[in-house]
Amino acid sequence: MNTTSEAQRWNAHYAEGRGIQPLSKAEIRIVRDTLAPPKGPKEPQALEVCCGTGDLARLLDELGYVVDAVDYAQAAIDRAEAASGPGITYHCADVALGDLPALACRGGFDLITVRRSLAHLPDRTRIVAELADLLRPGGQLCVITPHADRFPQDLRGICLDDDEIAMLTDGWEHTERLEAEDSTVVVLRGPVGQAASYREKRPPKTAAMAGVAVVITNAFGQVLLGWNPQRGVWELPAGKVEPGEAFEATAVRELQEETGLRADPDQVLLLGTVCDDSHGLTRVTEIARLTCYDGEPEVREPGLIARWEWHTPFGLRSLPQPLFTPTAQALNIVWPGLLPHLPDAHHTPRPAGRTRLRFGEPPAAARLRKSLVRDLTDAGWTNTPELRRAFTDVPRHAFLPEQPLSRAYVNEAVPTVTTDSGQSLSSVSQPEMQAVMLARGGLREGGHALEIGGGGYNAALMAELVGPCGTVVCVEFDPYVYRRTVRFLEETGYAGRVHVVLGDGAHGAPEKLVPASGFDTILVTVAANDIPAPWMEQLAEGGRLVAPLRLGGYTHCVALAKYGSVLRSTEVSVCGFVPMQGIGRWDDTPVAIGQSGYGIRWEDTPPEPIDGLGQALEGVTVEQWTGVTVAGDESYENLQLWLAASLPGFCQLTTDHDRPGPVRMPGNQDAAAMVTGRSLACLTVRRIEYNEDSGQSRWEFGAQAFGPDATAAADTVATAVHAWDRGVRPHGAPNLTILPAARQGEQLPSGTYLDKRHARVLLHFPKAPTAS
Repeated sequence: MNTTSEAQRWNAHYAEGRGIQPLSKAEIRIVRDTLAPPKGPKEPQALEVCCGTGDLARLLDELGYVVDAVDYAQAAIDRAEAASGPGITYHCADVALGDLPALACRGGFDLITVRRSLAHLPDRTRIVAELADLLRPGGQLCVITPHADRFPQDLRGICLDDDEIAMLTDGWEHTERLEAEDSTVVVLRGPVGQAASYREKRPPKTAAMAGVAVVITNAFGQVLLGWNPQRGVWELPAGKVEPGEAFEATAVRELQEETGLRADPDQVLLLGTVCDDSHGLTRVTEIARLTCYDGEPEVREPGLIARWEWHTPFGLRSLPQPLFTPTAQALNIVWPGLLPHLPDAHHTPRPAGRTRLRFGEPPAAARLRKSLVRDLTDAGWTNTPELRRAFTDVPRHAFLPEQPLSRAYVNEAVPTVTTDSGQSLSSVSQPEMQAVMLARGGLREGGHALEIGGGGYNAALMAELVGPCGTVVCVEFDPYVYRRTVRFLEETGYAGRVHVVLGDGAHGAPEKLVPASGFDTILVTVAANDIPAPWMEQLAEGGRLVAPLRLGGYTHCVALAKYGSVLRSTEVSVCGFVPMQGIGRWDDTPVAIGQSGYGIRWEDTPPEPIDGLGQALEGVTVEQWTGVTVAGDESYENLQLWLAASLPGFCQLTTDHDRPGPVRMPGNQDAAAMVTGRSLACLTVRRIEYNEDSGQSRWEFGAQAFGPDATAAADTVATAVHAWDRGVRPHGAPNLTILPAARQGEQLPSGTYLDKRHARVLLHFPKAPTAS
């Protein structure tokens, strides 16, 4: 159904003074008895969908609701507003185009009504799911529909039958059905939000096990699925391969036979073959991807498919009805990670094809993207026109298909791969942090850039900044993240602008992809504990390397410029990233201090013996408070770095923060600490001021120590804090110089060094006094 032409037809209908059937006495009675507003401190909110001239909206207003009402016919809105009071706000919007989330500005609705219109909506399963997302806890969705058994055959298109009404109730905890003359009233409460499920149909014929599944999306990024009522599954357009027929030809033939949509075989992108087991037989399904077509879907084989609907990919994760298993497998090939817990199948991917897909997205995505860019710009992160354009153009949600739109455009990192314990191994980074790194990397039109770490979104931003004449190479270690990166770049049109390599990023880019003069920019989007030699070698003279670098156990976003054989920092700030994998991975497992529940983590410092520290923690505690304070919202990351560089035996003290113990740990963080002999001292804080009106607080730094030399150890930490406060704090982060790993007999500049395997890091704190 073309909703634009339908909207024009209904607009003319209302403009001529016509309407829809008025509310019956039975409907009014049911609404008054069943849909009374909830009592409580919040104003009851109601939304009427497809409101027409506003009869039901006015009844809800009379009952005490604050009402939003929406229709896609402006003439209906005009008539409704003229007849209504101030308690109703009318919106002209097409609910089929994904505009519903924009109406949730009041925090959700207690009641949503859809009267005599659900049968007219082309994708009612998706739309009902979107409406459910707008309900407040305890809210209810009321659907009033003409019943098919009470109308002649030629009017069945405006009705729902018992099977369709039963399907409507899937995925709700509580359902109530009432009859109102020629209509049925369905009241739904408690959307379950269940996980996607998958179902087979029947044992296939042994002579026809090879087929093609067509994943076709429209201009709004929605995928076409058909409802098979006999088998109770949603499925893609699909069919058997005829003898001698190419997969592309099968795809367009089956698509036209089943849906009436017409496509060119040259526009079909084949993504590879899925082999799985069905009733003891090997089933082979070729996945065909298609975005260019003509026509509107229609039911051409009613014995197999009752109706076709366009579905939002994310919405399939909580589809109330099952997906046909090969359909689910195909969808997960197109959007890796979209559907969880699929039955096992083997996918043989095809090499990247030349066919370019047309990207589609709902209008809400563009609005959310612009809103994110406004927030980033107001905060000073996207501070150039080039950065603002890149973040406006690149669709972040396309690289997070398993997340709702609202989550995809929040200014925070979103994990995409996690361990069983919940540790993130891969993520789409926080947009704010990406803007910082891109700005520090100095990407420019026509430049050559390398990204260490995948996912696709950051690489697409880099491609926008270097433009069509520039080059971007992305190296990803994890095969799953690599597949996601390749697919999502292909889906969004960046496949030809980013060369993705499966490999260990510590080795840099393959030699054949390194520009003759080196990369102008290297962005490392995973936390690195070292600067491998290939990164320095592949960086052009004067080029920028931006990396989340571990220094003393703390991660800092370091921007470095290359001068001959050394790198010098231009900017340093604290950050957080998932750890590097492969040969660049480091072991940060703490060494347990006996049975105390505490552990020591050593990074960049030779480990000291910790014998006797367990006994020390059971003894007398020495505390020394410094009088040095910070505000509750004030950053002090350069203090941690100063301590890592200046304290002998520096380490981090770890513990289970829910476990009581003698150490006053700083919030939920590890504590900066030092080991000296059989004694241990650590940095701690205490709150000394709190303003309840403003919520502002002030904290004082102190030292806490244990063991026979506790007093001296506490004094060493406290002295370092005073030194930081006098000379380091006013000047911010230190300057860094990265040199190749130490060579025997080499004369080095004086300063504080953190030695890595491949590099030496010289830290220079301007005007810093001695910590002793």
